[in-house]
Amino acid sequence: MLLYHGSSKSDLKTLRPSTADHGKPYVYFSTDEVTAAFYAANAVERPFYWFPYEYDACGKPVYTEVFPNAFTEAYANKAGYLYVCEQDEKKLLRFPSNPNLRLAVEPVAVHHAERIDNLHAWFLQRERDGRLAVQRFGELSPATLSLWHGIVLEELHNACASGTLENPFARFVQEKMPAVWERFLLESE
Repeated sequence: MLLYHGSSKSDLKTLRPSTADHGKPYVYFSTDEVTAAFYAANAVERPFYWFPYEYDACGKPVYTEVFPNAFTEAYANKAGYLYVCEQDEKKLLRFPSNPNLRLAVEPVAVHHAERIDNLHAWFLQRERDGRLAVQRFGELSPATLSLWHGIVLEELHNACASGTLENPFARFVQEKMPAVWERFLLESE
């Protein structure tokens, strides 16, 4: 099975499991190169992640801007790497909420890699090719925006569950989505 892994790290020959926000060490892959490339840059400082995408009825990735210019801000003038690997499907775990995501618990050798010098330009070409849809902030319905802001709020509660409001995700929400931050503060009282 052909798999893709997006990263900001160069010259990887083997992808090794690492612990992310799911608590267990995995190598994360996508069966879709566009989806994998989302992970080549992150809008939020690690260890937190924020990638607002889903899939349409045909399986095409749809990136949703949850604040003005979010897509451009996340990817413009940023470079990244798309690693391609081959792995037996039987050695992979499926991720329940994402049909294209696969997890490996053992290291996986890189078959080849592509450096993407400008992720934003790369994604815009995929959008023109019909392989990606981007829902721009100004075009979102109030219901769609409310749904996504609800997801951000839930993630914010998880990020601050330890009792501290000082973390990269909290700062990201304060700066980019102040209304969500205010709602969070009201709910936390």
